[in-house]
Amino acid sequence: MVNTLSEVKRYSEDLRAQTHEFTNKLYVLSGLIQLGEYSQAVQMIQEETAVLQNQNKIIFDHIKDTKVQAILLGKIGKASEKKIRFEIDPNSDLQTLPDTIKLSHLIVILGNLMDNAFEAVAETPDPRVTFFATDLGDDIIFEIIDNGRGIPENDIMHVLERGFTTKGGKEPRGFGLNNVEKAVKDLGGIMEVQSTPNKGSVFTVYLPKKQEGADQVGHHKSCYCGR
Repeated sequence: MVNTLSEVKRYSEDLRAQTHEFTNKLYVLSGLIQLGEYSQAVQMIQEETAVLQNQNKIIFDHIKDTKVQAILLGKIGKASEKKIRFEIDPNSDLQTLPDTIKLSHLIVILGNLMDNAFEAVAETPDPRVTFFATDLGDDIIFEIIDNGRGIPENDIMHVLERGFTTKGGKEPRGFGLNNVEKAVKDLGGIMEVQSTPNKGSVFTVYLPKKQEGADQVGHHKSCYCGR
């Protein structure tokens, strides 16, 4: 329960980040108008409108589940604040998710994977994170791709262990991916991890559309794939 509340709090902070970023842009726009730089103000509006239209078209045309839409909108704001290029793959195609997949599950799974991806690309010269989702077939598939530092080969087998982290600092770390794995298992799914040092990582989550019991063979494992 504590973990879930923590993830919900982070989700709320992401939505606040989106509001904060939008407010900053309004201040800049106001400043340009007050300075009489009308052409720059118009150009800024056009550029922002084009970006929003493209992002929103993909989200609302290809991602029909409102819970996933809300999480993505929050992460778009967070990525913008961090100057990260966050893209939704236009090949995504996701309908409304089954009632068994709650918002709390999605906040833990998608929220943690995207936040990890943002941290992984923070120091790269061209930080990029891509989100892909599809429900074609028997499984719902989420994939988060980053072009960050990657995971060392010796560490990839341990990334889902509780408390394991490659990050420094005094703050307790190493719980996010472990929480993701537990949430995925609770839904009878599996997660694959692929990573190439200095080139990036791919986290893929497979969730069955039909829940047939959490103790099925094959639904209580994660796949670690070094590249």
